Amino acid sequence: MATIDLIVLGMLRKEALSAYDIQKQVEYQNISRWVKISTPSIYKKVIKLEEKGYIKTIGNGRGTKYAL
Repeated sequence: MATIDLIVLGMLRKEALSAYDIQKQVEYQNISRWVKISTPSIYKKVIKLEEKGYIKTIGNGRGTKYAL
């Protein structure tokens, strides 16, 4: 599992978040300073983690959130 996977799963451990919320947390916590992580990579990882069954979707369309 890649570092970005662990970052996303760790953030979703506490509460359901949208990919946008995850990106904002990455910026707020300065995670991108230590790990190369971009906005598109977060969106792609969320989709991949959902496809693999690690996370689930809550809602659909605009405002989609993800949870463990």
